[in-house]
Amino acid sequence: MKKKILFVALILLFAAFLGACSSEDPETALVGTWECRDASIPHRWLCNLTFYENGMFTDRDGDSGSFTINGNSLTFNFDDFDPFIVTFNLSRNRLTLTADDLRVVLNRQ
Repeated sequence: MKKKILFVALILLFAAFLGACSSEDPETALVGTWECRDASIPHRWLCNLTFYENGMFTDRDGDSGSFTINGNSLTFNFDDFDPFIVTFNLSRNRLTLTADDLRVVLNRQ
């Protein structure tokens, strides 16, 4: 019986270890092009975003800059504008951005 308990405990420990090792860096997970389906929202520039591995982004209007992540905050640092900070939630191929009364859902392309 002790061997079975020890075996089950080892399996659970191994599964927890694998889960911890598979977590992806949020900045890496954002890399790619994201588009929203509703282009009538305020801040329509958010409807097409491309994030690059070098920490840069481009929006649908062709504006670009760098981005940084701190926890669940995503900061867009534009070259010609003030930084724009949103809260983000990344779930597989869905990226949700929220700020004040703004909520944008984007899908990975």
